[in-house]
Amino acid sequence: MTCFSMMVFALAPLATMSAAPVSQFVINLDLVPEERYAEVIPAFNESIWEFYNTIFLPNPALQALIYGVSAKRGPENSEMMGEITGMAELTQLPFEFVKSIQMQQELLSLMVPVVNFTGSPAAAPRLQFPEGYEALQGWPGAKAGGYGCTGIIARNAADGMVYHARNLDLNPPDVYNKLVYEAIFERQGVEVFRSQMMAGYTMVITAAKGLGTKEGFAVERNTRFADHVGSYMQAIGNLENGMELQGWTLRKVFEEEVSFDAAVERISTTPFVSTEFAIVSGVQQGTILGLNPGVGGVAHVAHRQMLGESNFEEPSEYIIMTNFDFYWHDIKEFFDPTAGGGFGKPSRRVAAQAILNATLAAGDPLTPELLYSVINSPFVLADTIFQVVMSVEAGLWNTSIPVHYSPPTD
Repeated sequence: MTCFSMMVFALAPLATMSAAPVSQFVINLDLVPEERYAEVIPAFNESIWEFYNTIFLPNPALQALIYGVSAKRGPENSEMMGEITGMAELTQLPFEFVKSIQMQQELLSLMVPVVNFTGSPAAAPRLQFPEGYEALQGWPGAKAGGYGCTGIIARNAADGMVYHARNLDLNPPDVYNKLVYEAIFERQGVEVFRSQMMAGYTMVITAAKGLGTKEGFAVERNTRFADHVGSYMQAIGNLENGMELQGWTLRKVFEEEVSFDAAVERISTTPFVSTEFAIVSGVQQGTILGLNPGVGGVAHVAHRQMLGESNFEEPSEYIIMTNFDFYWHDIKEFFDPTAGGGFGKPSRRVAAQAILNATLAAGDPLTPELLYSVINSPFVLADTIFQVVMSVEAGLWNTSIPVHYSPPTD
């Protein structure tokens, strides 16, 4: 069944953009994996083929690279393989393509092949793609300056509740935004969790569990780039050696964990293939985990931000993350063109914080309406294909797809 996720409160978009609703589907986890996406795929098959024909078919080197990495990994777990098989049969696309595209998030972390200039003492510039992975330059986002997302977790002084706002940015947006939908994962007719999804991709990207309860949690995934020399090779080794993809790890967190603390603990202690930010909100809680590739089966949390505590350049009322280790003065942030900023113009984080800080300085609360306006502001809104303002304790899940617009130039 298809329906739409509508606005829960009035959020007037800026004049520079408009928004569309998000299609919603039920994913029945009681079905065999091959049958779970039987309603989703036919609704998006034309857009999935456009994605394949636009990005991969014209680029045999990129295709050969990701197919080769997928082959080195071997089969994924049986449940995931069942879902991949079902999607491949429904789309009539090559099985190798559907399987290999499940690595997309891990591969995105290699798209800006420059480590943090000023992070750990061992950090130094790396100005080329890892050997053997040069074909990633053919992915459109690599040519456009990378990928950008923005996440904010804030406490609203007006009602005392914690809210979480997110932009998901992918390039080219006019291809990716046609793949976005919302999935309600159910067992025995009861919602287990809900997630923003991409058609053909079985991993969670933005998800929430237990909305309106005291024990729920929400997670946003943001691409994070390397903070030390060797990180790219660690991620490549994990990929090629078949380590569980982190999107699947997070999906199992939502299927199996029931509280914010349990979710954060599992994310913190499960090795990830590649770098990533996990932005996690709950009832009166929020944290941002900067994750490095797992090494030797051991997870590595490089950095934590905690809502309500002392964080670098953040007041206690909010925490924020785009894609860069700004707390370590990562210079890449100021060369990021994804929202029209960089090169002397404000980065996405700096532009967002200017509004947040001015609001607090005026004595006003960080309401969900304010957060929505922030993520739609000039120099913050980028190649955004999905937005949500959510709150576990308020029971809020407010999703939309921005209609693409040109970022500011001044």
